[in-house]
Amino acid sequence: MGNREAIPMEKDETLIKKVKCLCRKARLPKFLNRYGPKKHPLWMFYLAHLVYTRYARCWRKTARFMEEYYRVFLHWTQWRRAIAQWPQWVWAALAQASVGEESCELGAIDGTTMARSNPSQHYLRRIGSDGHTSRPIQEVVMIDVKKRKFLAWRIRATPRGEKCDVKYLLDKSPILPKGILMDKGFDSNPLHESIRERGIWSVAPVRKWCKRGRYRRQLRDCFDYGLYWQRNLVECLFSAVKRLFGVHIRARTWRAQRAEINSRFIAYNIKAIISTTRY
Repeated sequence: MGNREAIPMEKDETLIKKVKCLCRKARLPKFLNRYGPKKHPLWMFYLAHLVYTRYARCWRKTARFMEEYYRVFLHWTQWRRAIAQWPQWVWAALAQASVGEESCELGAIDGTTMARSNPSQHYLRRIGSDGHTSRPIQEVVMIDVKKRKFLAWRIRATPRGEKCDVKYLLDKSPILPKGILMDKGFDSNPLHESIRERGIWSVAPVRKWCKRGRYRRQLRDCFDYGLYWQRNLVECLFSAVKRLFGVHIRARTWRAQRAEINSRFIAYNIKAIISTTRY
């Protein structure tokens, strides 16, 4: 992440100062639009999206909040359209800035899904559905077990196997843990070998009657269940995010859905980073 000036912050700083510090730490430009008048900086758009993610959950209420508290007059469709057009590198920079720079002793990797809609039970009965109305969005994440924060994540519109995303998470995470905990779905000797080559030890339960693979046999013969049980903390973080922000995605287009999920993980990280990191 590099060296940066120490900017003192208190726990009771306002939301606008937290957003400004996060954008400054991510080294984002002041404006993203190349053409047209440059009246509203990038941090203002992210502030509106953070309010939408954490509190309002409605773009009309978010636009009204920005008018009443920050005297910024933009139609709610302008806020929504501007955020949806952000490229992926902006979200990646904000995600890495929200992680912080403290070392990580133990990490955990797992995946979950979020529904694209939240239909009522009456509607499901009327259409004769069993509860599955659309294909969910998949998120595979890596967390810091001790500090309870997200280190990296990958979002997929089409769910697939989670093992293929481990390399992506390790490449994108600004901090590499010394050890990684995974569930039985990550039982793969080539996967363990690629992780060990990075100087990281990995723990995952092997399937019954395991016979092949050097690292799989090691885990079969010497498995630390006391350490592995800490992997359940990744499920706790999934539950916390869904209880705070909802179990379904409100956006309709894929770019807006990606922005909404990224903002949820970053918003969850902000409180931990502000309280423990001086940047």
